[in-house]
Amino acid sequence: MSRVTRSIIGVAGLSLAAASLMSPAIAASTDTGLFGPTDPTYDGVYRQSLSIIALQPLNKVPSAATNWLKSQQCADGSFLSYRASLSTPCPVADPSKFSGPDSNSTALAATALRAVQQHAAADKAINVLVAKQNADGGWGYTLGAGSDVNSTGLVLTALHGAATLPVNATSMNKAQAYLAKAQVPCTGTGTFGLPYQPGGKADFLASAQGLIGIAGTLPVAKPAKYAPVKGTNCSSDSEARVSAFLANALVADKGQLPSAMDPTQADDNSTANAVVALASAAKGQAGVLAGLGHLQRHVTAFTLFGPKFKAAAAAALIQVAEATGTNPRAFGSEKTNLVANLLNSITK
Repeated sequence: MSRVTRSIIGVAGLSLAAASLMSPAIAASTDTGLFGPTDPTYDGVYRQSLSIIALQPLNKVPSAATNWLKSQQCADGSFLSYRASLSTPCPVADPSKFSGPDSNSTALAATALRAVQQHAAADKAINVLVAKQNADGGWGYTLGAGSDVNSTGLVLTALHGAATLPVNATSMNKAQAYLAKAQVPCTGTGTFGLPYQPGGKADFLASAQGLIGIAGTLPVAKPAKYAPVKGTNCSSDSEARVSAFLANALVADKGQLPSAMDPTQADDNSTANAVVALASAAKGQAGVLAGLGHLQRHVTAFTLFGPKFKAAAAAALIQVAEATGTNPRAFGSEKTNLVANLLNSITK
């Protein structure tokens, strides 16, 4: 997605919490089953998909949550960030205005729907993503926009989850090649990391979301063992190099990755993504433990924006717990029950 529209496991160059306070939409009467109390205009499908992905391994996905997500799908299989009126056809994607169906919502929705065995809807979303792949092998935030690493990583994650579809092999290979080509050169600042777009500087969220796509799909289970990142060099494959970049940064920063918008601030979103990505790759255990420790100490700060509960953040931490073998019902120093909090946030 673009710098204007970036975020989780996010949207809009703003945090999910901040985005939820802008131009609030009138909640649709069809929002029964939606997770989270904040305005869904900018992240409704995104946070719903993340929540379903997080709850699926626990067999805790309410049918109303799945039904809400399915109802948001456009006729061609794509997804908007949110449809306030289901009777209004989805608009055509307009990259110049960052409007219309987007790759991030569509990819996460496809991943979530496949996780809960909604294969027809998931396959329809996958097919439109493959049809909208750019010539360079990547995807932009708005379908048809110039490619970026974050969006390509999320779509590749969805493609890995639907790898049996015959349309996927060529598309996956092209996406892998795009990410490999985008990787920061082997010398200089940010070596081994992934940038937001080719030619840019290494970016933690882009590296994490790119690595999840390179390594596999969501949800991620705790790996049986981790491979070390020590000894990774310029001849190592892309997965090993990005893993080394993230793991080493997490250790050096004591588990607290800095924000790309303000390096003096911690970016718990990037940290959560990085932990899940390293667990998916089964590499860099020291970095995983450092990131986990930081997130366990900052549960409240991450999952609340003032009095508002952030469903996407809670879903991210549940995925972190599952990827590290940690109890999501007693997470962190305050023993926070993330599962109950997320389920209790659903719109009735």
